Amino acid sequence: MRRKSVLFLALLVSLTIAASAALADVKLPDPKKDGGDGIFSLLEKRASGSRGAFPTGKISPEELSSILWAASGQNRGGKGWTVPFAGGKPPYVKIYVATPEGAFLYDWKGHSLTEVTDKNVLPEITQDDFVKQAACVLILVSDTGDMGRMSNLNAGNSLAYIATGAMTQNAYLAADALGISGRYMVSLNADAVKRELKLNDTDSPLCIMPLGKN
Repeated sequence: MRRKSVLFLALLVSLTIAASAALADVKLPDPKKDGGDGIFSLLEKRASGSRGAFPTGKISPEELSSILWAASGQNRGGKGWTVPFAGGKPPYVKIYVATPEGAFLYDWKGHSLTEVTDKNVLPEITQDDFVKQAACVLILVSDTGDMGRMSNLNAGNSLAYIATGAMTQNAYLAADALGISGRYMVSLNADAVKRELKLNDTDSPLCIMPLGKN
């Protein structure tokens, strides 16, 4: 009886530790900021991954770190970002990272990931089978509430899409430099994205970008 109690206590402690770890922020490795091809070489070969044969190889934490930093990370000693945002505002387009193991929100301030859910949301947010099988999918979401606080709401919405274009292009170039395929897509289930990622009423899903490597 005593042995069973000890084993049960050990199991309870291990589950508690696991649950705590699952809810903790994930600090990303330092992003890679040098090496690889030059910008013109990368532009020469920039392309979207094929829908019919999209690679499903895993993305390492180091690779994901570099791609997220390229998309909207801080640079110039923390005085700006890798893409332009109107009025020098902080990034008003958020990046979520969805994997088979769960979904996370990228925190550009701490260069870390905050867990949103441990559920595989990929089958919910898209009808494309190759996206459902992707190793990693970036989901870009604008905060229309933040956009609405700009002088002109329509201009704010346009700025969100402009920022998304810059962010995905940077993600493309960083991915190409690392030998990773990506694909910019606007086909997504917005209602499912809002539900599964627990978005605010003012959040608006804009696009997704699956990533993978051979």
